[in-house]
Amino acid sequence: MTPSDPAPDLSGVTVALLRNPERASEMAAELGRRGARVLNVPLIDWELPADTSTLDDRLRAASTYDWVLLTSVTTVRVLAQRAEALGFSLPVLLAPARVAAVGAATQRELERVGVVVDLVPEQDQSAVGLLSVLPEGTPRAGTPRALLPQSEIAADTLRAGLADRGWTVDAVSAYATVDYPAAADLRIKAPHTAEPSDSHEPDGMLSSGELAAGLRGGAIDAVVLTSPSVAGRLHAMMGQLPGHVATAAIGRRTAQDAAKLGLRIDAVASMPGPAGIADAVAAAVAHQRKKR
Repeated sequence: MTPSDPAPDLSGVTVALLRNPERASEMAAELGRRGARVLNVPLIDWELPADTSTLDDRLRAASTYDWVLLTSVTTVRVLAQRAEALGFSLPVLLAPARVAAVGAATQRELERVGVVVDLVPEQDQSAVGLLSVLPEGTPRAGTPRALLPQSEIAADTLRAGLADRGWTVDAVSAYATVDYPAAADLRIKAPHTAEPSDSHEPDGMLSSGELAAGLRGGAIDAVVLTSPSVAGRLHAMMGQLPGHVATAAIGRRTAQDAAKLGLRIDAVASMPGPAGIADAVAAAVAHQRKKR
């Protein structure tokens, strides 16, 4: 599809968007603009570590690193929350280290809390993409050093890739992925900002049990897998998906992990933003219709 082509129409298609409500609005808006009925089904959530001492120590020392590497919106929110708990702002703790973001959403979240982003991949917005654009660089002294706060189940792609280049990378667990909802005392704070003017509430919110019933009963036409963890949770619930359900993945890592579980993927978003997701849903639905 070229920029001048009309966006694929999704009228009459019911899409289950497997993402937390506060992160679903922009994707729901784009799917809704194209005519889809959007159901929000949060399957996973995120919690702070029960013991944040190691994370806090690394955050206090962040200014001594050449680079701080941020690979998710959740990580940014954790660091901002812990910086506040320590009596600082995140920009103060990170300066003068250079900051790299994995993609546009992470960059926007960093900028929202006042952190200037020095590097973000333009094309492949993944750990592989970030690794490909990080420069060899000339650190302030000695071997390049990077701080990598991330999910406790994050792949080792970035740390190992940089270590192969001779970097010293301190990876630290910043949060745990859990079934929705997170424990109230460990929940990661959502930002207190107004929703964008084009935000859109999904047409309904389903529990995991309602999702399973809707998929099996034919009430849901397509699902959007928004992370490897979501793919794992869906597979644990459903095993194989019914043949009529179109499946779209937010990116290659999610698609690969879903495929390893045996989940069929009909389309993968070329970019992880709302338009890329909506295009992938349209492609997945078209693929399923051709098979009928």
